[in-house]
Amino acid sequence: MAVRTAIMLILVLAWLGPSACHEGSISGEDAAVDGFDTGPDAGLDDGADVAGDFDAGGGDDGYVATDDGGGSDDGGADRDGGGDGGGSVAACQPLAPPAGPVVEVNPSQAGELRDIVAAAQSGTTIVLADGSYALDQGDATSRLSFSVPDVTLRSASGDPEAVILDGGWVTGELVSISASRVTIAELTLRRAYYHPIHITGGAADIEGVRIYRVRVSDPAEQGIKINPSGSGTYADRGLIECCRIEMSDAGRARVRNNCYTGGIDAHQAWGWTVRNNRIVGFWCEQGLSEHGVHFWTGSRDTLVEGNVIVDCARGIGFGLGENGNGNQRSYPDDPYTGVGYIGHFDGVIRNNFIAVTSVALLSSEYGFDSGITLDQARGSRVLHNSIVSSQAPFSSLEWRFDNTLVEIRNNLVSHNLRDRGGTAELGGNIEGAALDWFVDPGSGDLHLSGQQPAVDGGVRLEPGWCDLDIDGQTRDSRPDVGADELF
Repeated sequence: MAVRTAIMLILVLAWLGPSACHEGSISGEDAAVDGFDTGPDAGLDDGADVAGDFDAGGGDDGYVATDDGGGSDDGGADRDGGGDGGGSVAACQPLAPPAGPVVEVNPSQAGELRDIVAAAQSGTTIVLADGSYALDQGDATSRLSFSVPDVTLRSASGDPEAVILDGGWVTGELVSISASRVTIAELTLRRAYYHPIHITGGAADIEGVRIYRVRVSDPAEQGIKINPSGSGTYADRGLIECCRIEMSDAGRARVRNNCYTGGIDAHQAWGWTVRNNRIVGFWCEQGLSEHGVHFWTGSRDTLVEGNVIVDCARGIGFGLGENGNGNQRSYPDDPYTGVGYIGHFDGVIRNNFIAVTSVALLSSEYGFDSGITLDQARGSRVLHNSIVSSQAPFSSLEWRFDNTLVEIRNNLVSHNLRDRGGTAELGGNIEGAALDWFVDPGSGDLHLSGQQPAVDGGVRLEPGWCDLDIDGQTRDSRPDVGADELF
């Protein structure tokens, strides 16, 4: 308990701060793949061979949430919830000073920023001084397009709150990336008409894009979008880490197209890691939002770990629907020959906190649909997640359709696991967990509150798959159920 107390103190100091209609929720725009803009080393431990070789894990990014149009008042989202993901604070420290050529920009140059980005050579870091940069003149004059590899855009101060790129719900995309190893770090992007960040394939496949300690607020569509290019090239093996992605009431009023929004949404993406982010408030009064984190239409080897997802209509999704409206990706090794359509290949979802307590969300048209969904997901593992809601969802965790073949172990849920078809290997899961088993569900803090039935209730997993908990602490030989190992 002394270890737990110390960890919680560190996190507090660092932060301070739906129904069966699920079936028909693939939007027309996603069916066209956004036509408007035509592993062992991967995880908290040394386990699964999935998603990239980024040597980072961790939790809190150490900045303070505000209610300046980007925060959410639903469900206590701005209260301490274990930091942005509840993992290792040390792993989400500010970036090291830039190496190589540096271009310094101040807010008076906001109108020139598009051209500065376009002129940047490989290896350049563009450093933004504190202040607000208005990017509200429309795509043609404001969107920042990164088409050269190895370019970084970051704040000078390292404080994500201090540099704001604001699209005013006019500019479609604030940042567009079609080159390898582009880094966006330590700044705020808010109020895009479509997506604050949109990543696509370039002239060839790209890889290694990194979104780090970024705050994304109030997108009118998805916060971070990953797509193939119009010519069929892909964006693979990227990292989204230590970010805060959120929807406020003001932003929610700007969402269009029957709630076509969500936190992170990826099509046909291979080897991405989504780690230690805090995602808040993606739901609508009418219509069903996409997930806080969603990889589908043939995405593969995604690792989703250590995230805190609060008051979102759907938490994490691999796949969606029976056939993805015909969109999928073929891989050279064809890992599941002859099976048919696969919404998501392999991948791991582990050590996430997913909590819903917002009365407004629960009273909306669709309420809380599902914490984790697996549609035509094959080879995926769902391990040691905690999913809690103050009212019954359609499902806390579900798997669906004939081609689904997944492993679901040691998950702790307040309500139900729902079998909707396919095959799931189950073990060590606990349904019906009470709210008082957890420290503070309203803020997303699903650490165990004491000696609950979840303690020592799990089954042992193969070494390497989930050796550590959400805080980076080693699980013992009798693992606790859910994302937290109580010490």
